Amino acid sequence: MNTTRLATVLALAAMPALAAFRPPAVPLVQVDPFFSIWSAADRLTDVETTHWTDIQQPISILLEADGKTWRLCGSTPENIPALLQKGVEVRPTQTVYTFAQDGLAVELKFSTAKLPDNLEVFSRPVTYVTARVKGAQGWKLRAAISPALATNDDKAQMVTNTTTVAGLPAMSIGRAEQTPLSESGDRVRCNWGYAWLVGPSAPQDGEAHFLLAYDDVKSIQFFGDALSAWWRRNGLSFTAMLEQALAERKGILAKLDAFDAELAYDLVKLGGEKYATLAALAYRQSFAACKLVADRNGQPLYFSKENNSNGCIGTVDVFYPQFPHLLMMSPTLARATLAPILVYASHPRWPWPFAPHDVGRYPLAIKQRYAGGETAEDETRLMPVEECGNMLICLGALAHYEDNAEFASAWWPTVTKWAEYLTKFGFDPGNQLCTDDFAGHLAHNANLSIKAIIALGCYSEMAKMRGEKGVAAKYRALAEDMAKKWCKAAKGGRLGAHKLTLDRGHHPGDTWAQKYNLVWDRILGLKLFPPEVAQTELAAYRQLLLPYGLPLDSRLNYTKADWTVWSATLTGDRGDFEALITPLYRFVDETPDRIPFTDWYWADNGRYRGFRARSVIGGIFIPALYDESIWRKYAGRDKMKTGAYAPLNNTDK
Repeated sequence: MNTTRLATVLALAAMPALAAFRPPAVPLVQVDPFFSIWSAADRLTDVETTHWTDIQQPISILLEADGKTWRLCGSTPENIPALLQKGVEVRPTQTVYTFAQDGLAVELKFSTAKLPDNLEVFSRPVTYVTARVKGAQGWKLRAAISPALATNDDKAQMVTNTTTVAGLPAMSIGRAEQTPLSESGDRVRCNWGYAWLVGPSAPQDGEAHFLLAYDDVKSIQFFGDALSAWWRRNGLSFTAMLEQALAERKGILAKLDAFDAELAYDLVKLGGEKYATLAALAYRQSFAACKLVADRNGQPLYFSKENNSNGCIGTVDVFYPQFPHLLMMSPTLARATLAPILVYASHPRWPWPFAPHDVGRYPLAIKQRYAGGETAEDETRLMPVEECGNMLICLGALAHYEDNAEFASAWWPTVTKWAEYLTKFGFDPGNQLCTDDFAGHLAHNANLSIKAIIALGCYSEMAKMRGEKGVAAKYRALAEDMAKKWCKAAKGGRLGAHKLTLDRGHHPGDTWAQKYNLVWDRILGLKLFPPEVAQTELAAYRQLLLPYGLPLDSRLNYTKADWTVWSATLTGDRGDFEALITPLYRFVDETPDRIPFTDWYWADNGRYRGFRARSVIGGIFIPALYDESIWRKYAGRDKMKTGAYAPLNNTDK
């Protein structure tokens, strides 16, 4: 970026956000599913900070200035007055609070270095906290953390240790009894490892800082392997990592400032200020619901957790909506996300001809958890068309960016098996679940059919890249034929939208549903569906809007934030996009539920329906994939090449 452009975007980032915007919960520490701390209030001093599960994990920050003590973070101690907060701004990688009272002016910044072009830094379990103070003759910062940061059992015996790191005072808190990877679950906190506070430093040049960090010792159980965090793969100790993080602090913070400004500029360009505000709120949440580790070959594996929706790990229909964020920011993370499913499905222990749903329950990736998995008696609960379609589309999108199918080729027999399954069962799916499984089973699902058709188109493109011209032609013809049949079978829904299902027998002709899976047809240049499909859909959507968004379909008034943004992009028309984004923005700004960005809520009253703090919110970044210059600019910064992934041990049962 040239100097003039950098100055422009830095000025843009320094401008206040949309005047009335109020995040439902403010991200503070955004690292992984276990180290994820929020403030669920307008002011940082109104409530104690909490884990995404709503359990209190208090962080206390006090300012001593000119003989008086002020509270900056946390609702206690109540006898210490809170400094008057003037504003809060959520940027992609940083949250900035401003305070002013009695001649004091304070900026308090929480910074987590989620920049995927450097996975070493990206994977560090560290959040920087920086305070800048003006108007005081003398001042210092005080900080404290609660033992609740390091246990899932608040009655457990805890141990505190003190030391120094890079000349700063440091303390760690952990359970007296340590058993890494001893349990799994959904709404749980880490029950092993150590929470760290390093600092605060003495004020220098108007600034003081400290680090919040978490040593989870072991991060993921992947079948027979207890895997460590990516930054740890070469044996680096936790304190050595902290020393590196402190030594690189100024450079990292400068890079975060520049990145936030640049991305803000591009997001406004893509979709306007309201869209940019939503994407900034989604950025860290998307990554913080995942964990990056190294397999026994030293290759990256990236695991999502289904926060607040059953706790599964590596779920295909959870990383599918997140995939635009991964593709935009890091092809390496995209490959690392797909690899666990491909490794698992290519092993003889996976008995089905379709893709798995998940690889376990976080942080234990030891076998599919959902619906019985390997030993299930009823495959209709396993989402067979859904997961095959998701995997083929994700692989196809990655191949489209990389202009080769080398990654998919490592598992080509498995990938081909999924394409064959969709050939038989994808066009008119039976009575089964899709990713929106909360809506229950649905036969002849028109949106799921779109997914299968596009997935076969993706398989055709990958076969072409592999030089398999005959295979490519066969599957292209299949996809084209299915798309033509779909246009006839789905025609006739409400207000011109295509129907919820391909049959008329079970649902009246005025049904409809968001056809969000259609996004990939235009992004990947497949051109399987005529433009009129998207145009008629958006014309109907604009008439079906409720105060807080577009319902998911004609059955109930709830909606999904990720799918709404996908649907908003279908025509490429800015008016269509803003029509759907505006009520979504209104929801985030006005919902009374003070929780991390939920993706499932009621579009009529703005109340939370289910799910929070999930990685699927990364789907908000899908507009970037329509702009090749923006997509390739960010993804192109990732220079890493992955090697061969380790197969499962044959002894794994």
